[in-house]
Amino acid sequence: MFAPVIPSAGLAGWRFLQRTYDSQLENFSNSAQITRNTDYFLENIGDVKTAEDLTSDRRLLEVALGAFGIQDDIENRFFIQKILEEGTTANDSLANRFSDNRYKEFSEAFGLGPGEDRQIGKSGFAESIVARFRESSFEVSAGQQNDSMRVALYAQRVLGELASPPQKSDERIAAEAVSAAVSDFASSVADDVEYYQDNIGLIETPDDLLDDPRLLKVTLGAFGLQDDYEAIVSFEPSAETPVSPEREKIKNVLEEGSISIVAFANELDNPAYAELSRAFGFGIAEDFQARRSGFSTRISDQYIEQNFEWPNGIVYDQPVKVMNGAFELEPFRSDDMSNDAKWFTIMGEPPLRNLFETAFNLPSEIGQIDINQQLTVFKERAQSIFGSDQVNQFSEPEALDELITQYVVRSQLSSFNSGATSASLALTLLQS
Repeated sequence: MFAPVIPSAGLAGWRFLQRTYDSQLENFSNSAQITRNTDYFLENIGDVKTAEDLTSDRRLLEVALGAFGIQDDIENRFFIQKILEEGTTANDSLANRFSDNRYKEFSEAFGLGPGEDRQIGKSGFAESIVARFRESSFEVSAGQQNDSMRVALYAQRVLGELASPPQKSDERIAAEAVSAAVSDFASSVADDVEYYQDNIGLIETPDDLLDDPRLLKVTLGAFGLQDDYEAIVSFEPSAETPVSPEREKIKNVLEEGSISIVAFANELDNPAYAELSRAFGFGIAEDFQARRSGFSTRISDQYIEQNFEWPNGIVYDQPVKVMNGAFELEPFRSDDMSNDAKWFTIMGEPPLRNLFETAFNLPSEIGQIDINQQLTVFKERAQSIFGSDQVNQFSEPEALDELITQYVVRSQLSSFNSGATSASLALTLLQS
């Protein structure tokens, strides 16, 4: 079988492997043993209906496990079957109990657990598993010559994806567009909102509200009654009509309240008038609301909800609820993996942990201390070396290359005989 060509250890060997990776992987994938395994998988995986079907076929299982770098578990068939059967939807499933995220990825990829979407047979499924198997097998073969090359190749393949922000759903993208529109509108009416919040609590009667155009604008706008506002502020009195009819209508709506079924607000076709009346509580036997805590913010938020311009071309079917002048995106954040969660994933996957411990010049004994203390150490070391403790920085090719370079160089240094002289160390590094 074709073996990866690594002419030297250290940085020189790694740079050569990077330059020739595509051609070497192609030659490796076309070797007889790899071809036999992948052809068999492509031809037979469609017949698998259960976890037992997969674990009982060693040739299929070899490719399936190898694709996720857990090929050493091929003899633990009962364990692998349980990983697949329990799936990942339950927090206490076996795959979710492992700090090594590769078991969860393996189980998710096949979708054989309860309530999961079975992936076997779907378009592109078998091909994606085979592609991963080829890459992972190439890494294993490289590691047989130099283990640091295996770790570096693995990190180059998976770390960028882990570090990258998750792919946003269409709903998330639409929600963010709505959020931006709300934010832009809130900024444009910030002066009106501030005035409203500072002064609405000072009114005592409906006339106080109607006599202040700025308060009236936000109030009526919050209930979709902008036409009434425009009619009131643009009205020019005459001998026949000294008072705006719309002003009289709003005054009656507020003064009569909404408790009685024959109240003026309840007789109007538009239910917004009754909502306006209830919101203020000017009517008989009603509780006046304008001085209550949170009232001004609630009405101004409602004004922003009602009046922001909907972004062109955005399809979003969820209710838009504004809180403190902003559209709340909280329901969507659960899709994002936090920075700490990414660090825990790194610390749980042996190849990635090896890479970071070595690149950060940390002793392997660090794994014996409390996991939260380990997290602090990893983040502090990342901040010190790379200027940020965010895993997302390694989604950038330059940062990822710098990290792997640190790893390869330090791996080479640690492999030197402890008795090597400073001169010989320097010479070796220069030759790399």
